[in-house]
Amino acid sequence: MTRRRFQMAILAAIALLGALSIAGPVAAHEQRDIGESAQFHVVVGFLNEPAVQGELNAISVRITRNDPSATPAAEGEAIEREPVEGVQGALTFEIIYEDQTAELPVEAVWRDPGHYVAYVIPTQPGVYSFRISGEIDGIAFEEVFTGGPETFSEVTPREELEFPANG
Repeated sequence: MTRRRFQMAILAAIALLGALSIAGPVAAHEQRDIGESAQFHVVVGFLNEPAVQGELNAISVRITRNDPSATPAAEGEAIEREPVEGVQGALTFEIIYEDQTAELPVEAVWRDPGHYVAYVIPTQPGVYSFRISGEIDGIAFEEVFTGGPETFSEVTPREELEFPANG
């Protein structure tokens, strides 16, 4: 191998490792089946991740119907699900930080069927939880989702991402 190719291979490896280290801390949204017979599938997290202290964000919830007659998908294969539309009035989104709780108004996302948001500016860094409750097609549910490494982003202190540094 020539010296030039060796250097290019090393640079490519460094770039790949750098990309993986940046993507590593960012958690995906949490997915869960809800309802007595798991009739619905929800994907919950912050709308913008990583979530940053003092920045406008939102609780993001996507709701779809599970098809009880569907054949299980192979690993890594996408599952087609029907979005649940028009239920924003039947949903309650609460945000929880330590001992504080606030109910937020729920909105349907325009031109994105089955996607609902509740806007918020998280003022403190750390772990937040979302309580999602309501009734869809006569099926009541209440679920709590908590940020963390296996779920969705914790709120990052703003100064960790600011550039140039203030002061």
